[in-house]
Amino acid sequence: MIVVLAAMLRLWQLGTIPPSPDWDEAALGYNAYSVLKTGRDEYSTWFPLSLRSYDDYKPPLYMYLALPAVAVFGLETWAVRLPSAIAGILAVLGTYFLVKELTREKFNKLYGLSTLQTFYLPTIASLLLALSPWHIQFSRIAFEANIGVTINIWAVWAFLKGLQQKRMLLASSFLFGLGLYAYHSERIFVPLLVLLLTWIYRKELLMQKRSVVVGVLVGILTIAPLLTVLLNPTTIMRLRGTSSLADQTGLLAKSVRKLDQDGKSGNLLGVLFDNRRIVWATTILDGYLSHFSFRWLFVTGDNPRHHAPDMGLLYLAELPFLLWGMMTVGKQGGKFSKIMIGWFLLAPVAASPTTGLPHAIRTLVFLPTFQVFTAFGVLQALRWHEDNKRSFFIRLFTYSFILLFVINIMYFLHMYFSHMNREVSEYWQYGYKQAVDYAQKEGAGYTKVVVSTKLEQPHMFFLYFLKYDPAKYLSEGGTSSGGFAEIKNKFDRYEFRPIHWDSETKDGKTLFIGTPKEMSAANLLTINYLDGKEAIRIADR
Repeated sequence: MIVVLAAMLRLWQLGTIPPSPDWDEAALGYNAYSVLKTGRDEYSTWFPLSLRSYDDYKPPLYMYLALPAVAVFGLETWAVRLPSAIAGILAVLGTYFLVKELTREKFNKLYGLSTLQTFYLPTIASLLLALSPWHIQFSRIAFEANIGVTINIWAVWAFLKGLQQKRMLLASSFLFGLGLYAYHSERIFVPLLVLLLTWIYRKELLMQKRSVVVGVLVGILTIAPLLTVLLNPTTIMRLRGTSSLADQTGLLAKSVRKLDQDGKSGNLLGVLFDNRRIVWATTILDGYLSHFSFRWLFVTGDNPRHHAPDMGLLYLAELPFLLWGMMTVGKQGGKFSKIMIGWFLLAPVAASPTTGLPHAIRTLVFLPTFQVFTAFGVLQALRWHEDNKRSFFIRLFTYSFILLFVINIMYFLHMYFSHMNREVSEYWQYGYKQAVDYAQKEGAGYTKVVVSTKLEQPHMFFLYFLKYDPAKYLSEGGTSSGGFAEIKNKFDRYEFRPIHWDSETKDGKTLFIGTPKEMSAANLLTINYLDGKEAIRIADR
C-alpha cells in the first residue's frame, strides 16, 4: 500500500504538474531524443559520457535512462520525467529494505525494542519518504540528483547484504560506481559514504578479502570510462561556475584590506586570522552549517522550483519526532547509529563550497536519513503512548499530534497539486510551449521568426516543443561551442537574438517573440503566467 501511495503521488498528472519543463528538463529530454535518433547529443558528441548543455556539463545517466520512455512514448514532458518518478518509487521500496537490513544485528537488544516494534521501523521510514515533500518534489521532475538518491539507498542495502552473500558486494560496487554518473554531488558524497561503510565494517570485510578485491575491481571498471571526463579540464567549468571560492577577488577583498591593516599596525592575531585560508575555511563551514537551518528545512525552502508554495522541505510536524529520533539514535554506539549519523553529516559536504546555499538539489543525498530518524522518533512516541495510554492527557496529546501531522500532509498536497502551478509558473518557464505552438501554426506566413534571447534558453525550448529532427539540427551545425549559458543563434527559419523593437525592420515578414520589456506591443498574442502576470509577447512589424 505504501508503494502504491508513492506511485500515485509521483505519477498523477506528471506531465502537467509542474506546469512546464524547465530548461534543464528540456535539455535532458531533447538530448535523449537526439541520442536516440542519431547516437549524438546536440553538440554532435557520440554517446556522451558528459552531457554538455548551455555549456554546462551534466552527468549523463539521467539522459540515458530517459531513452526508453522517449523511444516508446515520444518526446513528451511526462515521458522525460518518468525515470525520476520510477526512481522515486524505487527509493521508497529501497528504504524499507535498507532499514530492515540495518535493524537485524542485535538491534532489538541495543535499543530495547520488541520484535514487532522493530518491524514497524522500516515501514514507518518508507511511509515518511513516500509522503516527503522534498522527495515528491524531485521525483516529479527530470533532475539528475533524484536518481543518485535511489542508487545510494540500494547500493548501501547491497553492501549490507554482501556481508553475508558475497556476490552482493559486486552489485554494491557496481551501484556505487554507477552513482558517479548520476549527479555532481555524488562524485564527492559516494566516495565518502564508501569510506564510512568500510570503516564501520572493516572487521567483516577483512574476513572476505577475495570478495572485497573483486568488488573493488568491479567498482574501478564501472567508473573507468568516467575518468576521461573527470580529468578533462573543460568539465571543471561546472565546478567553477558553482563554487563560492571561484570568485577569489570578491571573496578575499575584505580579508586583503584587513590583512594590510594588521600588518601596518603589528596585529599578530589579525595576521593569523585574516588570511585567505581562514576566509576559505569559514566560507565552507558557513555553507555546510546553512543546510541545518530550521527556516530552510521547515518553513521556506530555497528556489521556488525546489518546494511547494508556503512549504519547507520537511513537514513541520516531523520536527519533534526528528529530534527525538536523532537523540535516541545518537546515544547508542551501534552500527545503525554510525551509518545514519555518518550519512547525515556527510550529506552537505559536496554542497558546502558552492554558491546559492542552502541548496535542496545538491543536498538531496540527505534522504532518507531525515525520514529514518523521524521514524525512530515516531516509534519512541508510540512506545511512550503505550506505557501511558491510561492517562487522558497523554491520549489527548497523542491524538492532537496525529491530527496535526495529517493536516500538515494535507496542506502540502493541497499547495503542491492545487496551488503550485498558479503561484510559481514563472519559475518553470511557463509560456514557451504556447509560444512555440503559435509560431508553428500561425507563423507559416512569415519569412522568419525572431525569438528574444532575453527569454531563458529559447533555442532549447523550440527544439524540444517542435520535436525538431536531431539529424537535421546537427546537419545545420548543431549547438556550437561558446561561453557559459550560450544559445544557438539560428536553425531552420527561427533566429535567436536580442530584439530592438524600435529599430526592427517593418517589412511585415518577420514574427517577433519576446519579453514584455523588449516589445512595446503585442498585436498578435500575449501569453500570461498562470497567476495572470504577462510572460511573453508575440507581434509582427
